[in-house]
Amino acid sequence: MSLAIELLEDSADAELAGAPGTSGDGPVVALGDVSSDGSRPLVRWLDRPTRPDDGESKLMIAPAGEGLWRRAPWPAADALFDLQAAAGGAAPPAPALLVGAERGLREAVAARAAERGVALQQAERLDAARLGSADCIVMAESPGGALPARAFAVLAAGRLLITPRLETTFGLEDGLDHLEFAAPDEAVDAVRAFAAAPDTFGRVVSWARLKAEQQRASVVYARLAEDLRLQRLVAGG
Repeated sequence: MSLAIELLEDSADAELAGAPGTSGDGPVVALGDVSSDGSRPLVRWLDRPTRPDDGESKLMIAPAGEGLWRRAPWPAADALFDLQAAAGGAAPPAPALLVGAERGLREAVAARAAERGVALQQAERLDAARLGSADCIVMAESPGGALPARAFAVLAAGRLLITPRLETTFGLEDGLDHLEFAAPDEAVDAVRAFAAAPDTFGRVVSWARLKAEQQRASVVYARLAEDLRLQRLVAGG
C-alpha cells in the first residue's frame, strides 16, 4: 500500500518543487523554513545547511549540513518539464536572471555585469514566474559547497544553469549539464556567451533536462514515502 505524504510548503516553492501525487493523513514533510503551525513535521527539507536550532523535526534533509538523514536538493515540479523557452522561437534571449541567497556574491556578479554592459535581471529568490522570464539563470549560492536546492527546477525548465564552483553536485557535471564559475567575471563571461549564441548551449540544456528526471517531483516524493515506510519510520511500515 502506498503512503500519502502531507507536504507543507509556501506557494512560490510549491511551483518549483511540486507536490506529492496524493495527500492525506500521512507523514508531514515541511519544505524550507515554512511554518508548521505548531505541528512537528516528521521531515524538514531545507534549502540551506542545517543550523543548531533546527530541532523541531525528527528527520532532516538538506543539500549540506550536519546531522542529516539525507543529503539532497529539492525536487523539480513535473509542470516545469513542459515550460517553453522564454524567448520563443527565433527571438533573442531575455536577459539572464541572477538570483541567490548569498547576497555578497550576487551583488558582486551584478556589479561586474553592469560595468561590462551585460544585461541581467536580479532577484533574491527564484520563483516560477521569474524562471519563466529568462532562459539563463545564474544562482549566486552554493550552500555548504553544494548544488543549490532549487537548481533542478532550473534544469527541468530547460534553462541554462550557472553556479559557483561546487563540491557536491548530486550527479551533475560542469560543462555538460550546467556551468560553474570561480569569480564574478567568469559568471558574466558565461552570460555574455549565452546571449551571443544561445543555440551553442542547446546540448547542455537538453542533457540537463534529462538529468533532472531523477528529481521529478512525482518520482521523488513517491520514493521518499516508500523510504519512510521501509525504514519503519511511520505507521504501517
